Amino acid sequence: MPDARRIARRKFIAGLAGATMLQTAFPEEMVMAQATGKDPLLEALDLSQPDMSAVKVAMERGDTVEARAAFARHLRTRTAPRWFFDPAAPPKDISADDLAEAARALQHTFDSVGIRHTFGPKIDWAYNPTTQPGSPWPPDHEWTWQLNRHVIWRKMAAAYSATGDARYAQELTREIADWIRANPPPGWADQNAFSRWRTIDAGIRMFTSWPYVFYHLVRHPDLFPDDVLLSMVDSMRRHADYLDAFPTTGNWLCLEANGEFHVGALFPELKNAARWRQNALHRLRQQLEAQVYPDGAQIELTPGYHNVVLLCFVGTLRLARLNAIPLPDGYQAGLEKMYALNLWAMSPDRDVPPLNDSWRIDVPKVLREGVEFFPTRKDWAWIASEGKEGQRPDHASHLFPYAGWALMRSGWDRQARFLLMDGGPFGYAHQHEDKLSFVLHAFGTRLVFDAGSYAYDASAMRQYVLSARGHNVIHVDGLEQHRGGLTGNAYVAKAPVALTWQTAPEYDYAAASFGTLPEEGWGPSRLKQVVHTRRILFVKPDYWIVLDTLTPSDAAEHTYESTFHLDTPAVLVDEGLRSVVTQNAKGAQLGIFPLPTPELQVRIIQGQEQPFVQGWLPREHALTGAFPRPCVYFTQKGKGTVRFLYVFAPAPEGHPVPVLIVTPGQAEGAQIAADIAFRDGQTHRLRFHDKDGLRLERGAGVPTLHIQAG
Repeated sequence: MPDARRIARRKFIAGLAGATMLQTAFPEEMVMAQATGKDPLLEALDLSQPDMSAVKVAMERGDTVEARAAFARHLRTRTAPRWFFDPAAPPKDISADDLAEAARALQHTFDSVGIRHTFGPKIDWAYNPTTQPGSPWPPDHEWTWQLNRHVIWRKMAAAYSATGDARYAQELTREIADWIRANPPPGWADQNAFSRWRTIDAGIRMFTSWPYVFYHLVRHPDLFPDDVLLSMVDSMRRHADYLDAFPTTGNWLCLEANGEFHVGALFPELKNAARWRQNALHRLRQQLEAQVYPDGAQIELTPGYHNVVLLCFVGTLRLARLNAIPLPDGYQAGLEKMYALNLWAMSPDRDVPPLNDSWRIDVPKVLREGVEFFPTRKDWAWIASEGKEGQRPDHASHLFPYAGWALMRSGWDRQARFLLMDGGPFGYAHQHEDKLSFVLHAFGTRLVFDAGSYAYDASAMRQYVLSARGHNVIHVDGLEQHRGGLTGNAYVAKAPVALTWQTAPEYDYAAASFGTLPEEGWGPSRLKQVVHTRRILFVKPDYWIVLDTLTPSDAAEHTYESTFHLDTPAVLVDEGLRSVVTQNAKGAQLGIFPLPTPELQVRIIQGQEQPFVQGWLPREHALTGAFPRPCVYFTQKGKGTVRFLYVFAPAPEGHPVPVLIVTPGQAEGAQIAADIAFRDGQTHRLRFHDKDGLRLERGAGVPTLHIQAG
């Protein structure tokens, strides 16, 4: 452990000796403060600052009561540091949903991770309804952790400002005082179940709910009395010391540092404020290098958390700019590639596909914010304004060489054809077993989906979205992909990943493999018996050819199950062709046409719970619940190298899919050959050889596509 961190921890723990007695400044504790002449908050103040003269005079007289009163007056009347709204005139807008939630909080009814619970007169901040005997919910420790982020306090403060109803401020003040009294900071990084001081949550509340509440109430001494005001400031001081002493890694570290910086920036009257600001900025600047690949992807390879980390970098940037606090060299410039990821990975519906534990992202909103810091990015302005401003991005298809994401697209309109294949690392955290999986959109419709995320609970659905069963991959002898179980650093790429990528006006091509790296194998034991290589050719702008090659290391027969999750209520299966066509009531359709062989079988699993979960799409904008969706299983058995070939052909609403049939072609020395017949009478002829690559003949007068092997 570095000396500075060891010293910080030692100082923090030593400081707790007086913390428990004076954790809040209520009357009985004031008596103790007067008796000892010591007050932790007052001792922590920098009295050399000119605007602290009244506090200093009272301290020199030994008048602790007046010193505290003087500091409270100072906090209520100061005009700097600045916050994002004027505390004398806080915003008065609140949504109907937030107002209803604030009203429920008056009765101690709280929602956390989508689960509602009502406390009695006394709130137990360590309680968790999901872990109680007979709970209807799977155990979910996030309930307690996220309750203690105090999101509801923001809504109660906003409700008071919007309505003028003093009950919101009065109840909020009581809850603040109760929380501080009941939850003194621990002398260690408490990341355990039921903790109120998990470092990520401590950081989050320091840059979200607590400053927001403080600036809503600070000018209202009748509702936010001095004892609670000063207790809150003292607790924020202890938060900063705690976050300074116990930094973690990954997105947590950025959330922690952002919280620490906020306390240091908003309370320069505290002796340690400059250190908190300096340490937080140093950590964040370091993480811009350590956590962000050269291609712009954050190392967890989870778009949602990528943007959480970006939010932390930007949150500190905004507050620093607002208060003229210098930033480290290169700080703002380092954010450009993080914003840009949202552009290049964006699906036609202006989202980013939910790889790993991700969620929906409003890309135009993110890029609108990005233009504020990078006004020369006309391509961001074009997306943010739906083409009304700026310039169309200079290319459509894109590769993230470190993330291993290959983006194939026909254009930038909402009707564009789009596919993202994930051929990259497992990710530093929030990982799913999904290498070589892909998602597909066309004509304004998501057609092939990734299961995305689910509540961080102990449910079978949670395990489903983490596992290969929730992705569009291949299973070997009933065994799934397995990469998990190693430390996060084992999954951080040191160089561009092994992925073949070619892009041209007429096509995109990507190829990658699973089973070649030490951490990659099948089943819990990471068996190494098979390497799976997936090749995807986008024949622009119409359709995709997917070629899967399974290469075993032994002579045994293996069973291969290739799965695709379709966002449609039902499918039509042609048993003879082994083809599958979606049956959407509205929107685009998709046909999947495999190269049929005698041993190829097709079946559909939808809404299954036993013997394993399969065929579900978790609900968007909700933490729990899922819709049954068809998962197509193409199965083959064989010895030696086994291949699957499929054509994915989308069609706009009201039109039949353009492909009629895929049939075996003349091999002519190729290892696989197929003829693709279209409704308009065309036939495309595909030939593949490991050494020569893919050749696609599309008819007289049309150049043959020749893609080198990869």
